[in-house]
Amino acid sequence: MSQVQGSCESFCPDGESKMRIREKLLHYFELKNGQKNMPGILVKEFTRSAADAKMPKAKDMRTEASLAKTVEYLLKDIMSDNRRPYHMVYDFIFDRLRAVRREIVIQMYDARQTIRLLEPIVMFLAYSRYLLCEESIEKFDPKICNQHLQECLTGVLCCYEELDKQVAFKDSTLRELERRCFIECLYQVFNLGSSESFTRALTLPDYVRKDPTFELCFGICLAYHQGNLYNVLMGLPKLPHILCAVASIKLQAMRRSLLLIFTHAYNNKQLTVPVPYLLRLLLLDKPDSLLDQCRHYSISFTADRKAVHFNKTDFNNTVETLRSQHERFVESKLAKIYLPEVLLLKKFN
Repeated sequence: MSQVQGSCESFCPDGESKMRIREKLLHYFELKNGQKNMPGILVKEFTRSAADAKMPKAKDMRTEASLAKTVEYLLKDIMSDNRRPYHMVYDFIFDRLRAVRREIVIQMYDARQTIRLLEPIVMFLAYSRYLLCEESIEKFDPKICNQHLQECLTGVLCCYEELDKQVAFKDSTLRELERRCFIECLYQVFNLGSSESFTRALTLPDYVRKDPTFELCFGICLAYHQGNLYNVLMGLPKLPHILCAVASIKLQAMRRSLLLIFTHAYNNKQLTVPVPYLLRLLLLDKPDSLLDQCRHYSISFTADRKAVHFNKTDFNNTVETLRSQHERFVESKLAKIYLPEVLLLKKFN
């Protein structure tokens, strides 16, 4: 297949802009001040390729600089637009970033070009996976988000490996090395418990493995593989913002595992476990949250509700694990960041 190099310098090719304005196919975020039929800034939308489709023309493909500006516009201007619920923001950005990913493939960008465009997309998907975890399936499908996040992560990691083989990372800037370290961390926490990601961690270059944040992530992954959930849970709040958010998605499953362990370890009518200790261990912020957990799995509180009485025969193993939720310790971290700066990997802590 011959390589096509885009020549369009705008967010949306002229032909598509005219067609969508004429057919009134503008998204809310493409309308000027939200006014109906008043075109604002249009961004090329994602379209699936038909089996017999012709190769797109250069004028319908954006340049690398234009794609980079498109990603920045979406993750800065649109992400900061609070006029609509976030699931609508997510749907719009998700679609427009798929169009960017498609052009990366069609234009056959090299590893370094692909990395620059894919890394912020990975960050957007990771952030959205946490922020929308409480939404209904009608508004957000976590499986689709997981699939695309994994695909983008895999794409970026393959590019890193390609540059490693070319010894090209020796010419990388400090910022590029920092970005790689953060994405490698994200891959580890997103795939917590995966033998494949754990094996990868052992083969990474020294500058990645010796990065303080990566060392923390690897320690958490190692503890998880060893079945040491205590060290995993004590390590999670130490992770920076997005990493902490992604890791917390698996928190409900870990809480269930720990409660099940306790039903065997403290299976005695005379033994109880104090509520404050369980709150700290399970990273819960209030007794009512622990009460919800215990009710769900049929675990009993003492009469004064100051301790929990575990009985292995009472634990309800048939119920589904509680859904992921927004965690207080994660929210406090996210509240302190300027989101576009983090998503565009201009700041890491």
